[in-house]
Amino acid sequence: MTTGFATAFNEITLVLFTTLAPSGAAAYAIMGAAMLWARGDERKRVGRALLIPFLVTLVGLVASATHLGNPDNALYVFSRVGRSPLSNEVFAAVLFLSASGLHWLYQFAEHARLRVLNALMGIAILASFAFVVSVALAYSSRTVVTWDTPFVPVALCLNALIGGPVLAIAGLRFARWGPLEGKAGWALLALSLAALVANTGVYVAQGANVLSLRNYLVSAEQLVPTYGAMVVAFCALAAAGLAVDMAGLLRGRGVSKASSAAASALVLAGIFVMRFAFYMMHMTYGISL
Repeated sequence: MTTGFATAFNEITLVLFTTLAPSGAAAYAIMGAAMLWARGDERKRVGRALLIPFLVTLVGLVASATHLGNPDNALYVFSRVGRSPLSNEVFAAVLFLSASGLHWLYQFAEHARLRVLNALMGIAILASFAFVVSVALAYSSRTVVTWDTPFVPVALCLNALIGGPVLAIAGLRFARWGPLEGKAGWALLALSLAALVANTGVYVAQGANVLSLRNYLVSAEQLVPTYGAMVVAFCALAAAGLAVDMAGLLRGRGVSKASSAAASALVLAGIFVMRFAFYMMHMTYGISL
């Protein structure tokens, strides 16, 4: 039976990018908001811990950069900003990395001004939202019948809302942010859980509407014969990650660094499964390649 495994495996760098970068950007925005709320040494610790979501996002972007092939193509991509979803995605990525990187470096300046730091963080938070949305909309292609649906951008934004809060918990735990042990920690987990429930519903609806589509050679169901099992794996891994963080909060001793890192890994693994399924589902109106 023809499946889309080879297609998805060939696009593994984009699978990694769409798994890591949106969650990393969402986590950066959450931690940035926490930093603006914090004071004194706690603010400094959170500011420096922003390196964690920054690096997660950067790893995803570096992986995706291999898709440009020749570096000269980057100039062509930037020339189409506003006209091409891919160009918009790249521009938003550069804007986010520039603002977040500049903020992170400036906080180490000997006489860093608080207003400048806050302004840079505000820009970085707005840029992170724009980046996630641009990634979600980058796959709108009329020629790819299985991708040209509202399920695709909604699912990717929800991915960011699942992975982002959990990754933010890991970063904030590393920074020893006090409110994480109380209502703030539960609020982040509630946001991630709500996004998980909604995302599962989106994936079920996507399967019901997309798997029956076919072109001259193959159907979407043949491309992703394990779609149902992959949705279950996504739910199980993400739920396990949330359960790890919840267990730490329920014990009353807070979420440890090790458990928060494990929770992030489990959630991102679940997201990875469905991003892989997404690329397996690639099917054009004509011949499926």
